[in-house]
Amino acid sequence: MKEIIKTIADTIVGSCFWNKTFIVGGYVRDLIMGIECNDLDIVVAFEDGGKELAQMLYEKGISTKPVIFERFGTAIINIGGHQIEFVMTRKEAYSACSRKPDVAAGSLEEDILRRDFTINSLSMNINTGDISDLTGKGREDITNKIIRTVSNPELTFKEDPLRMLRAVRFAVQLNFEIEAQTQDGIKQQADELAHISWERKRDELTKILLSKYPAHGIEMLKQFGLMKHLIPELEEIIELPGEHSDDLDVYSHSLKVIEHVRPHLGLRLAGLLHNIAKDTIPEENEIICLDYETRDALLIKQILKRLMFPNKVIKVVIFLVDNHTRLNFMENMEMLSNTFVMGFIKEMKGKLDILFEFIQADKISHLPKYCKPDFIPVLKKRIDKIRKQFEGRTMPVKGVDIMEYFNISAGEKVGELLKKAETIWWEHPEWNKESILQEIKL
Repeated sequence: MKEIIKTIADTIVGSCFWNKTFIVGGYVRDLIMGIECNDLDIVVAFEDGGKELAQMLYEKGISTKPVIFERFGTAIINIGGHQIEFVMTRKEAYSACSRKPDVAAGSLEEDILRRDFTINSLSMNINTGDISDLTGKGREDITNKIIRTVSNPELTFKEDPLRMLRAVRFAVQLNFEIEAQTQDGIKQQADELAHISWERKRDELTKILLSKYPAHGIEMLKQFGLMKHLIPELEEIIELPGEHSDDLDVYSHSLKVIEHVRPHLGLRLAGLLHNIAKDTIPEENEIICLDYETRDALLIKQILKRLMFPNKVIKVVIFLVDNHTRLNFMENMEMLSNTFVMGFIKEMKGKLDILFEFIQADKISHLPKYCKPDFIPVLKKRIDKIRKQFEGRTMPVKGVDIMEYFNISAGEKVGELLKKAETIWWEHPEWNKESILQEIKL
């Protein structure tokens, strides 16, 4: 990214963009923190300056053709595989009946003061490298690891309620604390989040879940009153007893699970939601028509569709929730038959590793007396032992062998007998074709 910045800086020397072009936002924040950042936002301090600079870079063969967004005076180009946004310095005004601001050209100071948080309010002259802190709090808040709104918190969040989720997201991504007044502003304006689209809320929730501290992020969403506008069903399992009355409650267990899986969206959504239907379990004298995994899966599907998650993500989450308790009945892994293990491997269709990762996280996310850290390692050892027996080998019996031995024609019956032959071979991997065929019962 430094080379791209240098290219832009060298290109504008002596032009009308000289000393009027600034890098703003996350790149400057991360530069001060010593973090590498590939997101580059550039403002130009005169009307339509962003569009004009982007066009100039295109005409000089430095970038792709700009994609223009007239309403905000924004242009997006690509240089060296990196997408860069150019915009004029602007001021914004919100009307009482709209979440979309009226935009007009403004000074650099006006542009900075309309931004969300002080840590994102620094600007860097692209030619000199000088960093300006117009709020007087940006550098200090970065040093002290503080999330603070640039202007009045209530007004900031009322104008754009998504900023409340962004505050939580930055806190868990950067391991910063949200200062008291900003927290109060979020709590007071939390219900404004209801006016934000599910897609925009989903994107921020995804970033929170994929952060280094996802459980802390979820807890803040709950404490600030934001969760009811994201996944209100989660509030129903707070303090709900787990399987054991002296173990973690369902909500606390779910937070533990998302801490114990890698930053993979399917795994973390499954961890957060895998017990979401626990509060719907009927009283003892009622008929339970569906096992709780099925109830969880049905409710999870509704939640994730509401949040506009793509189908491929939903399928992964449902798969993990549907299958994570299937092996709970096993007490002695050595007693597992080859048939069960090989059938289970085939059924999983290459998803065994991610399922085992999820099950392991679930097994260790309890109080110590109920943790089962050896469950998956022992199962893996058993599976590896069986796999080695069949490694590099193919089943000796083919469909044509079935037809010849039983004198039958091709059809469903051949498929049925071939499955029987495979089951026999799994239990007796040393048997040859003749032995297997003799064992098959019509």
